[in-house]
Amino acid sequence: MPSGEHEAAVEMAMRGADVVVRMLSRFGHKAPESRDVVEQSTAMRMMAPRTYHADGAQLYRGLDGRPELGVVLEVQRRWDPEKQWTWLLYVAHMTVRLRVRTVLLVYCSDPAVAERYKKLFDPEDRFVPLRPIIFSPLDVPRIVDVAEARADPAFTVFSAICHGGDADIDEFFPALAAVLETVSRETAISYDDIVRAGLPPGARVRWEDYMVRATGHRFYSDFYRELDARSRADGRAEGRAEGRAEGRAEDRRHSVLVVLDERGVSVPASAREQILACADLDQLGRWLRRAITAVTVDDVFQDLAGHGTGQRAARPLRSRQAGPTA
Repeated sequence: MPSGEHEAAVEMAMRGADVVVRMLSRFGHKAPESRDVVEQSTAMRMMAPRTYHADGAQLYRGLDGRPELGVVLEVQRRWDPEKQWTWLLYVAHMTVRLRVRTVLLVYCSDPAVAERYKKLFDPEDRFVPLRPIIFSPLDVPRIVDVAEARADPAFTVFSAICHGGDADIDEFFPALAAVLETVSRETAISYDDIVRAGLPPGARVRWEDYMVRATGHRFYSDFYRELDARSRADGRAEGRAEGRAEGRAEDRRHSVLVVLDERGVSVPASAREQILACADLDQLGRWLRRAITAVTVDDVFQDLAGHGTGQRAARPLRSRQAGPTA
């Protein structure tokens, strides 16, 4: 079953006619002037009881409504030399059925795989009846400029999907967010679904985090509303836990200083600052236990060298004085 990463590139190419036209032009293929595009069935049926399915198929029609160019779209993630025969079938079927010249556009997510397929169709090696346009992420322009993204939303999404494996995929996020801001709400939700399906897991998580935390575009879909709600709930729970821990630490810091004062132990400013700055409950607990029997402040910090306060001996804990005896 095709993965989301497989389907996303085809989905964007099928949704945006300009995506295909731009890639055809990039490789020197004369693109049709008309943008009247009709989605075609991807089922390639032969006389024998078997049907082959291309990943995508488009028909570009001229101003007079007549077929002008057929395009078969394929995404190939792994090397499979048998594909040369099914691809030939796809192109032949569309050419004959619609009586239109047809081009095969193949996207390989791995540049090495793309190079192998290019060599497979190298006319210098042997007779090849098919001349597919094979490309990889290296051939797809990186759309990271916000202005450029707003001018061509569909291709921006296509570009991000193709470059989803790049280490710096995060650089695409502002442009993608601008796209979602440019198109209609329904289209934005659809584009975002395609992006999340097409990006690798690690990049997808970073994109979701960017949408929720780094931008104000967090409510395009129920998904982000739920993600944002969970994030806020987790933050509140974490805040409550941190608040309780800080409260306990504050109590212990106060207790250490009170006990030392009751015992008459002089606490210099540096030691007081150290006690007040401590947030480690275990450490404060140790200091409190030592404060109960401490003679000098050095006794409290006995596991820390360098205090050398040389304070006077402590007096016993204060108690109520008894009245004069007879």
